Amino acid sequence: MILLMLMIAAVSGAGPVQARTLPAPAAVAAAAPGAFSLAVIPDTQQEVFGADTRFANRTQWLVDNRAALNLAFVLHTGDVVNWDTADHAQYAIARTAMQKLTSAGIPWIPAIGNHDTAAVCAGGSACPGQSAHVNVRGTATFNQYFPVSSFPAVNGTFESGKVDNAWSTFTAGNMDWLVLNLELWPRAQVISWARDVVAGHPQHNVIVVTHSYLNAGGGIEQGNGGYGDTSPQYLYDNLVRPFSNVKLVFSGHVGNAASRTDVRPDGSKVVSFLGAFHSNSTNPVQIVTIDPAAGSVSTRFYAPKDGATWPQYATTVTGVSWGPPQPSGSWVALRAVANDRFVTAEAAGAQPLIANRTVAQGWERFILHSLGGNEVNLWSLASQRYVTAEAAGAQPLIANRAEALGWEQFELIDNGDGTVSFRARANNLLVTAEAAGAQSLVANRTAIGGWEKFVLVRL
Repeated sequence: MILLMLMIAAVSGAGPVQARTLPAPAAVAAAAPGAFSLAVIPDTQQEVFGADTRFANRTQWLVDNRAALNLAFVLHTGDVVNWDTADHAQYAIARTAMQKLTSAGIPWIPAIGNHDTAAVCAGGSACPGQSAHVNVRGTATFNQYFPVSSFPAVNGTFESGKVDNAWSTFTAGNMDWLVLNLELWPRAQVISWARDVVAGHPQHNVIVVTHSYLNAGGGIEQGNGGYGDTSPQYLYDNLVRPFSNVKLVFSGHVGNAASRTDVRPDGSKVVSFLGAFHSNSTNPVQIVTIDPAAGSVSTRFYAPKDGATWPQYATTVTGVSWGPPQPSGSWVALRAVANDRFVTAEAAGAQPLIANRTVAQGWERFILHSLGGNEVNLWSLASQRYVTAEAAGAQPLIANRAEALGWEQFELIDNGDGTVSFRARANNLLVTAEAAGAQSLVANRTAIGGWEKFVLVRL
């Protein structure tokens, strides 16, 4: 049975509680190294008429603040437009706005909402005398304005030439990520396809974006709108729950905002966020900050048009295990005898290991995983990756491998004096704290001296 750990519910109809100058870039810039952001654009169906500039204002703000936010990817939860017209004017406005991201090289992907399909006619209501069940899969105009070819991050689709169900990848926080955008109330065969995609990428953190998932109160929606195929609960039961590498789910469609955290039987968490708003006056965007080293995800809403914020929907979830499952073993820190400093996975693992820290904190924590005998791997908490003797030992050690193969294997040598040494199996040379610890660790020594000795501190 799944245990619901946290739910932050929306307040129906609530508007912005305050307006102030931009808080987001400064806040993210001060975040821990290795943290990054996603931006989630909620339903924009009210922003695609006439001379309304809110849609383009939002995407331009994201472009302008990309560096400050350390923005890695942008999601749109659907209802990009309200309804189609003979001249496709709403699609033209939406494409112009989203093109700002594409031109800046910011990867993004949409989920298709009911208003983005042939199920909705002029005025935003169901098309009279027609089958909404059939028409909700009619997305020809959407794919004309947003073809698969316009999404460089897309790696595959359920149907050729249609972005309705696709998977994209990106790298951020020194980790691999996979985004699944799924049609509204998906067909069962779509969910079966999605299961195969997730199962084929066990080392990736998976993000699911679909138009309808959470209801306005933060619960998982039980229905399919009366004309969909499956329900969000079916999606949870058959895709979200079974795979522990599914970490985040984003949706829109109803209410303002909400979130919930579910814990699987294996202890892994999946965090779901709702953002819709349907604002007639401003342009909210959800900024989601992920800190892999801290095991946290936080979210807040900000409107670039007028500085409005919604602090009642801001939330932080901790205890999220990003990356592949941790290997079994003991938590340790390594103190180099060369300079009496702890080895760190510098820059949250983005830079080589170096012995330069006086205390052992997050970046200095490793799992020592036994392979039998004296053979071990080292797994970094900072990067959620294995330490490797890069380039078969020709380059410094770095914690950047999702799986442990030959270069990630070391012989643990007990020196008999309270210290240990490591022999890299990549080249059968000993790891040294080069230049008495002033330079990165590298496996290039044939004999054990002071620089090749480390104190194994059990944590």
